Amino acid sequence: MIDEKKIFNSISKDLFENKIIKDGDILVVALSGGQDSMCLFDIFYKLQSECNYKLMALHVNHGIRGKEAKRDELFVKNYCKSFDIELIVDRVDAIGLAKKKNLTLEEAARNLRYDSFEKNWKKLSLKNTKNDVYILVAHHMRDQVETIIHNIVRGTGVKGLTGMKKRSGYVLRPLLDLRKEDIIKYIDYYDIPYVEDSTNEDIYYTRNYIRKEIVERLEKINSRAKEHIIELSNMANDINEHIENESKKAFNDLTLNISEDKVIINLKKFRLRDKIIKVGVIREALNYLINTLKDITKINMDDIIELSNKEKGGHLDLPYNITLDKKQNELILTKNKKNISMNRRRKK
Repeated sequence: MIDEKKIFNSISKDLFENKIIKDGDILVVALSGGQDSMCLFDIFYKLQSECNYKLMALHVNHGIRGKEAKRDELFVKNYCKSFDIELIVDRVDAIGLAKKKNLTLEEAARNLRYDSFEKNWKKLSLKNTKNDVYILVAHHMRDQVETIIHNIVRGTGVKGLTGMKKRSGYVLRPLLDLRKEDIIKYIDYYDIPYVEDSTNEDIYYTRNYIRKEIVERLEKINSRAKEHIIELSNMANDINEHIENESKKAFNDLTLNISEDKVIINLKKFRLRDKIIKVGVIREALNYLINTLKDITKINMDDIIELSNKEKGGHLDLPYNITLDKKQNELILTKNKKNISMNRRRKK
């Protein structure tokens, strides 16, 4: 038996009582046609009486599964039409992007999916300047566990343990506290139609491998393994928030000078901080200069800390044409328009 009231009350508290979603806002469900997104669609179709929002749907056809992908698109079109819900269909080429950028098919599809979210969010936001626009994604507890395990093996540190957020800017994940079993019960109880993705059982894809070869084995050790991983994630989130807050304070205290393309840090004060705060300060500086940490690795951070501890001056090349120079009592991070360091080497 599905506890519908519990599900609806949890979502209502998160989104409506906390005033994240307001009257007139536009909610766009990322609708693949699978169990998870169909459950999400149904919940928010029914919750419209709670808040006067406009419900829409977005279907991204990745161009991966041929006839099956066309079947999914047609299914979603017909379903939305039967509920009189406006649908946006975005067709993308994941196979082409994977070859061009040397990505896995999984990575290419995810990148294109989120590109589609951003593109359509911007379009709708420009048309509806008085209201907020949100993209709703059907990630649930099992997805969160898979993400955390994936982050661990990728070496993303404490931040990776925090997993996905219920809200990431304009992206909302209302089902993140729901177990997959809850979603299946909901789908069965209300007899909601859905389509099956044949690749879900293919362990060639990283998430499927983690689910079938790792999570299922962990549950044989402890049936509550998923819940314990989520508990660890919640603790990591609290720790990460504390580190980020202390790093922001330290960044403000240690910064001697800051401009559009340069951050100068007081080296003497920097050396007195714990390593985890030093890393946090560098992360803050890099975020300020380039607004991303995507290609900044642990090796980069270790090299910076090592250089800061040396008595002599020094120089490091970092991704995104960022250079770091150690001069007397200063660490100078510079965002260059081109690879200055490479030009220096050529002149020698």
